[in-house]
Amino acid sequence: MIPSVTVFVPAYNEEGNLANCVEVLLSKMDELGVASEILIVDDGSRDGTACLADKLSAQQARVRAVHHARNMGIAGAFRTAAGLAQGEWMILIPADLPLHPDELRRYFDASPGADIVVGLRSDRSDYTLLRRLVSGVNIFLIRTLFGMKLHQFQYISMYRMEVLRQIEIEYWRSAFFLAEILIKARDQGRRLVEVDIRYAPRVSGKPTGAKLKLIIHTVFDIFHFWLRWKFSTNRTGESH
Repeated sequence: MIPSVTVFVPAYNEEGNLANCVEVLLSKMDELGVASEILIVDDGSRDGTACLADKLSAQQARVRAVHHARNMGIAGAFRTAAGLAQGEWMILIPADLPLHPDELRRYFDASPGADIVVGLRSDRSDYTLLRRLVSGVNIFLIRTLFGMKLHQFQYISMYRMEVLRQIEIEYWRSAFFLAEILIKARDQGRRLVEVDIRYAPRVSGKPTGAKLKLIIHTVFDIFHFWLRWKFSTNRTGESH
């Protein structure tokens, strides 16, 4: 079992999900016997998320809340969390809990032989046709351009913090940042281990990842990084 974990919960207008998310995660961590903290990053929410996050933090010693004055996107929240995480591992779990809590054990069981545990989402039945297309193209481009053997790049991963702190996240303004981390970790020779995870569909709130501007920016970042990466000499690692 891993020594300690920071559960990073990005929260943008998640008033309807946040309290249940924190309750479920704390209960599951206790059940699994994992030393943990919940780090909520309120990303400039416009509803009651900020007040709720502070309330939860005041009620629970293991819950911390930080706030962005404006919306920075999930990658901006990720960078904030990575700088504040106190655990030896960090896992990003959205407030809508897009995985069954019992699946957390799979991440922890895989951690002794991994530097990053990469979750594979079990299904995409709630995806619109556009999101299916965007996801498929994203996976194809990253696998083809960067020679990545992983099967997915945008779902929940768990990171060993001593490894994550050695990776500069440059493309935090787009959805490419998660793949960027994995590519750089692979090229550093880090151990990337995939685990199949049972997906749980969102029950309230709205996803924000399929906006046209974000899609265009992500594709631009993929090719921008690829042009730099192609001529780099620091590409020695292999994923598992």
